Amino acid sequence: MRLNSLQAISALFLGSSILVSSCQQPGEALIDRKQRENEAEIQQYLTQNNLNAEKTVEGIYIIKTKTAPNGQEPKVGDQVKYHYIARRLDNVIVDSTDIAANNPRTVTLAGNNTVGITLGLYAGVLKLRAGEEATLLVPSAQDGNREGTLLLPQYAPVRYDLRIVSVRTEEQRIEEYISANKINVTQKTDDGLRVAVTQSRPDSAQVTTGKTVFVNYTGKRPDGTVFDSRSDGSFSFQVGAKTVVPGFENGVTRLRVGEKGTLIFPSALGYGATGSYNQSTRTYTVLPYTPLIFEIEIVKIQ
Repeated sequence: MRLNSLQAISALFLGSSILVSSCQQPGEALIDRKQRENEAEIQQYLTQNNLNAEKTVEGIYIIKTKTAPNGQEPKVGDQVKYHYIARRLDNVIVDSTDIAANNPRTVTLAGNNTVGITLGLYAGVLKLRAGEEATLLVPSAQDGNREGTLLLPQYAPVRYDLRIVSVRTEEQRIEEYISANKINVTQKTDDGLRVAVTQSRPDSAQVTTGKTVFVNYTGKRPDGTVFDSRSDGSFSFQVGAKTVVPGFENGVTRLRVGEKGTLIFPSALGYGATGSYNQSTRTYTVLPYTPLIFEIEIVKIQ
C-alpha cells in the first residue's frame, strides 16, 4: 500500500531498545524472525495487561477503549481527522499529534492510494467511528518500514492510542466550504458541479463546445490551499476536447465572456481516486478523492 512513514518520527527516537530476546531458528530470514519476535512481544503485552484485542487481517491488534455508536463511520473517499500518541510497549512516549492545541492529523481514505499514514494507523482508522478511541498494537513491519533509533528500534512494535476527531464525506466537505466562505451557488448539476457567478455579463457570448476559451483561474483545495493558478490570460483549451478535468470544462460552459465565477466539484469530476501526482517532485498536487475549487474568469473565446 502507498501508506507513508509516520512524519517526523525518526527525529524523536533517542532512547533504549525494548526488543525481546529470541533465538534465531535455522534458516529463518531476518524479517521473518523479527515478525515472530514482534508477535511474541505483543502477546506478552496483552497477557500482562489482561487485554482482549481484535486482530485484523494485517496482523494489527485493536482494543476499543471508547465507543460512539452514532458517530459517522469512515468509508473510502472520506477525510478523517485523528489524534494519536505513539508509545513503546514499556509505555515510553515516542511521538504524538499536537493534542494540546487540538491540531489533529488528516488523512483521506483511498485504499491502496492512501498517503501520509502508516498501515497500522490506517487499519485502526477504518475500525473506528467519529468520536471513538482505541489502542493499537502494531508490529514493526506494519509501521511504515521506519528507520530505527535508540528510542524506538527499527524492528520494535509500537502502541498507538488513537482518537477519531471527525469523519467527512466529499459532499460534506464541499458544503462546509460553501458555508464557511459564504458562496452563493447559482447552479448545481446532478453530478455535483456547483457554479457561483460572481461577475455577470448576460449580454456577452456564451462558451460553447468547439470554441477555444481563454481563462484566468486559481485552483484550490477545500482547506483553501492554492495548488495552481494562471492570471495572464494565456491559458486556453478547446471546449469538448477533454484536455482539462470534466468539472472545469463543464463549469466553463456555464459562463459567458467577461464573467467571473467559482466552480466547486467532487473528485469524480476532477482527479478521482488516484489524485494528481507530480513525478518530478514525487509529491501529490491533489490527493485522491479531493474536491476542487476554481475561481475563474472567462477572458475571451475564439
